[in-house]
Formats: sequence, C-alpha cells, structure tokens
Amino acid sequence: MNVPTDETLSAAAAREYAAAVCSSRYLDELLDVLREAVGSDLPHYSESLRKAFARIDPVFVRPRYAEFFWHCASRVPGYLPRVVLTNGKAESEGSVKLFELWQRVKDTPEVEKQVMTHAADESRHARIFVRLTELAFPGHFSDFAIARFEESLPDVRKVRPEKSAEMIPENHVIDHLVQMNIGEIRTRLHMHLFAPVVCGMSAESGRVAVRALFKGLVRDEVRHISYTAQLMEQWAQDGAGKLISDLYAGRLHAFNHITYQQTSAAVSDYGQGRFPELMEI
Repeated sequence: MNVPTDETLSAAAAREYAAAVCSSRYLDELLDVLREAVGSDLPHYSESLRKAFARIDPVFVRPRYAEFFWHCASRVPGYLPRVVLTNGKAESEGSVKLFELWQRVKDTPEVEKQVMTHAADESRHARIFVRLTELAFPGHFSDFAIARFEESLPDVRKVRPEKSAEMIPENHVIDHLVQMNIGEIRTRLHMHLFAPVVCGMSAESGRVAVRALFKGLVRDEVRHISYTAQLMEQWAQDGAGKLISDLYAGRLHAFNHITYQQTSAAVSDYGQGRFPELMEI
C-alpha cells in the first residue's frame, strides 16, 4: 500500500485504513485472538476489559486516531521515521520497568519467568525499531546518530539478574501487570497502524524485511497480552476478581488520559485544525 499525496485520494484511503485498524469490533476481535492463543475463554478478564472499554471509550481505538496518524505520516516531513525510531526508546524503558518488577517479585515462579521473558523481549524490540528505521528509511538519520541512539538504550539482557531485598505485595504485582496489559493492547494496535504505512513508504530494498519484522512484533504483543490475561484469570479465580475489575476501570481511565494528552499535543502541532475531537476527552 502506497500513501497517496492527492487530497481526495488520501482522505478516502485514510477512512478505509482507519476503519480497518480501529474497527468498531476491535475489542471483540482482540479477545477472539487471545482466546485462540491461550485455548481458554478468559471470562473474567474479558468481562473486566469490556466494562472498562465501554466506560472509557479509549482515544487509541477511535477511527479518527488512526486517521490522524495517517495524516501525520503522509503530510509531516520526517514524522514517520522519527516515530518508528522513538518507539525503540519506549520499548527499552518498558524493559527496564519489567526488570525492576521482576527484581521485587518472589515466590511466584510462573510470574517471575513470564515477566523476565517479557523484559528481554522489550529490549530486543528496542533494537528491532532501530533496524526498522534503517531498513525503511535508509539515510534519513546518519550512521553516527543511529549508533549513538542504539548505544543509549539499556539492555536488561546484559544485566546480572539479582533480586531486590524488598518484596512487592501481590496486589501491587496485579496492578503493575494490569497496566502492562493495557499498554500492550495499545502497542499491538500501534503495530497495526504502523505496518501498512511504514511498508508502503519503505525503500523497496527493505520492504520484505520490514514486513517480516512487523509480523514478529505483532506476534510478540499477542503473546504478552495473552500471558498477562491468563495471570489475571488465575488471580480472579483465586479471589482477586473485584480488584482486577476495579483496576482495569481505573487504570484504563488514567492510561486514556495520558494518551489524550500526548495526542492533543501532536494534534496541536500537526493537525492543521482538522482533528478537533481528538483534543477532547
């Protein structure tokens, strides 16, 4: 898919793209993917997520959010390579948070194993975004700038895995992983936003590799959402159901507010007065 430059074609293509990425059935489709991935109905997790989404209506699943991304990618010079590269920093920061959580979780082998694997994945993803930038937009950044950026990214895979003396209570672990689950849901959607546009604007020499890297990222995001969903389901069965439901409602509200702030700032900078509804929550 190529990003058109003609105004009429771009508007029509943007609507089609937004409807596909931010479908009105987005949450249903996500839950279908998760149920297939884990081989379980995830009833409590699904209900908690549905209630939270119905109450909050997150900015990031609205079609206009996708249309705004299309607008920026196709009309703001340098926007897309900057966003792709910046995701490397976000993934690296996420890996550090997960590693710090792992350090404080004890006596729960399955949680610890999954969190450490997730932390390592995020460190790997950070480097994948650097590679995506090089493949899709060769020459946009200098080799020196790319190398310096990559060197600045922490890599938890190279850190000695030592536990903290301070143990975190289980309800705090649940809270952290609810937030991580919501974040991964948004990241998966972002990969669906990025992939067709980045592939369409990529240098032809790197397009096949770019597409393959995005497929791998989406698979990993599904795996991360899946393991946290399964943990929520188990905790709910063990008596934490109300806590989990309350956390999803509260944390999605907070997460949506942060997304709104980030989006409204970008709309102010790049929206050209065309996306006023994304300035409102």
